[in-house]
Amino acid sequence: MFSRGPFAQCETTQNREKGFGASLFGYTKLYGQVPGGQAEYLRVPFGNTLPIKVPEGPADDRFVYLSDVLPTAWQAVQYAGIPKDGSVLVLGLGPIGDMATRIALHLGAKQVFGADVVPERLARARARGVAVIDTTEQEDVVSAVRDATGGRGPDAVIDAVGMEAHGSPLATLAQKATAVVPDAIMEKVMQVAGVDRLAALNTAIEAVRRGGTISLSGVYGGATDPLPLMRMFDKQIQLRMGQANVWRWVPDLLPLLTDEDPLGVDGFATHHVPLDDAPQAYMNFREKKEGTVKVLLKP
Repeated sequence: MFSRGPFAQCETTQNREKGFGASLFGYTKLYGQVPGGQAEYLRVPFGNTLPIKVPEGPADDRFVYLSDVLPTAWQAVQYAGIPKDGSVLVLGLGPIGDMATRIALHLGAKQVFGADVVPERLARARARGVAVIDTTEQEDVVSAVRDATGGRGPDAVIDAVGMEAHGSPLATLAQKATAVVPDAIMEKVMQVAGVDRLAALNTAIEAVRRGGTISLSGVYGGATDPLPLMRMFDKQIQLRMGQANVWRWVPDLLPLLTDEDPLGVDGFATHHVPLDDAPQAYMNFREKKEGTVKVLLKP
């Protein structure tokens, strides 16, 4: 499997005990149960092969996004299969969605749309040439992109929302309940109760042009969510998804982390804070306060 690229599905990285692909840090049993993704201590599986060697000289901040934001967003754009001079809609302009718009523009997309409701996110995307849509309501998003694409819709849609739960009271309640309900109970809820907010995915299905592609980069947790398969079949939609195969994309990304900084990584973080301020930073990000879009913690 390594020779084919999807490293997260390699025979040596699969979490066979849990029946999943490569584990995600901090997702408990939902994705492999490797705790400590963002904690004081963590265990690093494959610690001898995961580190990425970077060149001497530039500040560490230039390369820190190779661990998550850059490969996830790059894969999302690659999976979207945007044709030359084509169009793409990115749903959600958090760190992954924001970077996906930058990569799509860098790789030659003629029209890049971004939908969100957070003013700071919209401002960041607009400043880099993205046509922003300041709503996440399905009807309004679909109408806006169709008007801008001759009634057809974009060639591709990237769902960068994941389980953020905008527009889904059920998903919001379920995610908050994980903090107060025993893990054994919530594990089963997250696996089979279908709590994911499918609003973004349904918007993607309606917005994408016939014969277009939907790329999912947001993490999904429910196992019983109904998909509108008849609608997807009728529109002949291609659907691609999965966790980021980081090492697959590192050779493509490293040459872009130069002094020219085409993706704007040097100014990507909105906040640099010491570890002692991490709890407040997490809260500000969750509550969309103080313009918090991306935080780098300084040890």
